[in-house]
Amino acid sequence: MKFLVYLMRTVWIRANTNLMRMCFFGLLSGILAAFVIILFRHIIAEAQSLFLANPSLENYEDLPAYLIFLLPLAGGIIIGALFHLIPADKRQVGVVHTLEQIKHHQARLPVTNFVIQFIGAAISIVFGHSVGREGPSVHLGASSGYCIAYLLGLSEQTRRTLLACGAAAAIAASFNTPIAAVIFVVEVILLEYALLSMMPIIIASSSATLLSHAFFRDAPTLTSPPFGQIMNSQILAIIFCGIVIGLLAVTFNRLLLTTAQRCKHSPIFWRLTLAGGMTGLMGLAAPQILSMGYDTLTAAFHNEIALNTLISILIFKLLASSIGLGLGLPGGLICPTLVIGAIGGSLVGTLVLLVFPDSNASPGLFAMIGMAAMMGASLQAPLAALLAIFELTLNPHIILPGLIAIVVASLVASEFLNQPSIFISIIRNNETAKQIIKKTT
Repeated sequence: MKFLVYLMRTVWIRANTNLMRMCFFGLLSGILAAFVIILFRHIIAEAQSLFLANPSLENYEDLPAYLIFLLPLAGGIIIGALFHLIPADKRQVGVVHTLEQIKHHQARLPVTNFVIQFIGAAISIVFGHSVGREGPSVHLGASSGYCIAYLLGLSEQTRRTLLACGAAAAIAASFNTPIAAVIFVVEVILLEYALLSMMPIIIASSSATLLSHAFFRDAPTLTSPPFGQIMNSQILAIIFCGIVIGLLAVTFNRLLLTTAQRCKHSPIFWRLTLAGGMTGLMGLAAPQILSMGYDTLTAAFHNEIALNTLISILIFKLLASSIGLGLGLPGGLICPTLVIGAIGGSLVGTLVLLVFPDSNASPGLFAMIGMAAMMGASLQAPLAALLAIFELTLNPHIILPGLIAIVVASLVASEFLNQPSIFISIIRNNETAKQIIKKTT
């Protein structure tokens, strides 16, 4: 370890320019973050293999009914008991925690929160809670970048850049979208564009993607069917899809925030136990909502879900994810928004095809468009959403309809219904709660 620190300090001192230094440490941050995320994904898959025939398919719906209910309940009890023993400030995790540390705490990420994020998110996902791994990956990756900065004693501005490098690398390694990862970090984490930060972030994201490909043998996170150019006659349907997804994004965000506000003073153990019990009950009605939902996304893309099942998945995924995360589950909200958007888009496409059978509308295409629109509207990261859907499909024909739906959904959410990014909303909610506590003490 001492030799490694000495080597990094030597490079830092002898590099000809500050940009070269930052690129080198961006590479290190990307490599470290990639290994953390690879370990994170591997542990989740190994744990899921204990009760799932094929963990990569997330086929929780094949489990017997008693396990569908008991798994989330047991997970909630375990995490609740763990969090009950930990001070409140040490169990702050996720994208919001990362943003708050950058904004208020000089871009310092405590190691205790890193450990709690790793363990808590893994338990949540394995036990079938309706959460994702991308949000936790941002925290874990940013902590990897902070580790490099801490060892070198770097300035706050440099720490911010290395945190962003780690976050981008983690998203790239988790979701296999290196370009979208870079733009997501710029739109959500840094909120600014500068060459000195962009170059190392790109290097970090690229290196993490290569390592992830090597370990997981280029297995795609999602698969999508091929499709051709969108006809002009479908533009109105795509605009309608954007409006529907914008409304879904606002519903998801506000339900999550309302749950968090009303339950924040309840004991953490009972909150998470309640989250587990509710998820288990909803899983009995729609087992496709359990865990991350990549299998559900793929099924929606290939138009393999019946209309009545689409409706039940949409309702219960929306409720399970927003209420569970609002109650304090240490999982991510990015993946649930993708699933909700895809199911909502597929539902719109199916209805359009039923009403206008000659329209040649593809529910699978609308699922992809809805996924991107939901991400753009809920997270207020439109460009990252557009690039993500392009990287996942590798089809340039998706760009125009995706762009239309993202813009419409984002405008509906932010301008017509005054709903900011879910991350910004949670931060404001936390700051308001802290001010109230100060006034009453």
